[in-house]
Amino acid sequence: MLRHLSVLVITLVVAVSTSPAHQGERVCTPEQWEAVVVGKVAEQSQGKFYIVDVVGKAAADYEKGVIGLSESVFSQGQYVGSYLYLNTKSASYLADVVNKHCQKLPPVTVEQPCSDSSWLTYRTSWLVGGTQWSDTYQHNNGSSKTTFTIMRDNFAMISENVEHVIGGVPQLVTLQYGNMTKGITDPSIFNIPSYCNI
Repeated sequence: MLRHLSVLVITLVVAVSTSPAHQGERVCTPEQWEAVVVGKVAEQSQGKFYIVDVVGKAAADYEKGVIGLSESVFSQGQYVGSYLYLNTKSASYLADVVNKHCQKLPPVTVEQPCSDSSWLTYRTSWLVGGTQWSDTYQHNNGSSKTTFTIMRDNFAMISENVEHVIGGVPQLVTLQYGNMTKGITDPSIFNIPSYCNI
């Protein structure tokens, strides 16, 4: 028991004594990027609690103000469906790709995360793999709260946790990013599906 408390205290001391990276040097997530995404979505609807697994691809183009997430969803290992979340400057869309249904939502402001972004609040730092540092930031936007963990050296996304409400349904979304690359090789992820012309 004492050993576990010692590890906890050392972890807390490291987290409290570290400061956000790049205090003098500005580093940003690439202006355009693509990544593989895996994660979970939890929501409560009609008195039931649901947790599903997601696997897909995410991309962002901050100059154009767009973010896309194309995902396949699985519940208890069984395929449930494919969905597209697309945020543009004028609207957000949540599309059921298989059933061709679309929900149009208000847009969310899309900004390129940088080490000096005033909308990000630094929370803590973690040593990853014993050699690299990551930094955790938080962003509150109305009823939505997002926590980002980003590699310190290149500001590449590692993970994102979002607490928000979509269509009156509270959701917790946890995403892990991998193979993040600069640039967009497949811009079709930003195409608004024809059945979304609502």
